[in-house]
Amino acid sequence: MQKYYKLKLLDLEKKLPVLPTPSGQKIAGFNCVGDMELLTRSAQKLVDDLKGIKYDIILTTELKGLPIAQEVARLSNKNYICLRKEAKCYMLDPVSTSGESITSGKSTYYVSKNELEQLKNSNVVFVDDVFSTGSTFDSMINFANAQKFKIVAGATILRECKSEDINKKNMIVYKDIPIYFCGYLPLM
Repeated sequence: MQKYYKLKLLDLEKKLPVLPTPSGQKIAGFNCVGDMELLTRSAQKLVDDLKGIKYDIILTTELKGLPIAQEVARLSNKNYICLRKEAKCYMLDPVSTSGESITSGKSTYYVSKNELEQLKNSNVVFVDDVFSTGSTFDSMINFANAQKFKIVAGATILRECKSEDINKKNMIVYKDIPIYFCGYLPLM
């Protein structure tokens, strides 16, 4: 019998299936792609949270981070760059970096050399759908260090964590970088 988790977020309620990850850990299957009401509400809250942060551009990874990053970029009047999971023929001299996430496992991401030039020496906000173990964020920090730009903040729709790790404010500091989020999703 399929189990579900009831997510309450920004006056919205979502019924999420409880599913196994590649490692066997169970999570509530959150997918924001195409949910415009959730995306617009979440993006507005994240843009409000980021008001005190000085940043030049937004960075995200394909796929589930893309719609929230696009909406945050639109509302904050910033450009964004998306690291792709495949090198495409339209990319000028693509540069790759490796990453890992709780849902996808190990991944390789690609960015065009001309997009990478936009990141160089910039203050960057990394936007994603969910902050869980920190592995994707770690990958982006390593990429930033190697490519000479600085991640000054993170912004996600949800923070996935154990119930004992939930605090009252929707911000944590991870490796000296503030990460803002709209709500919590339990690790099961």
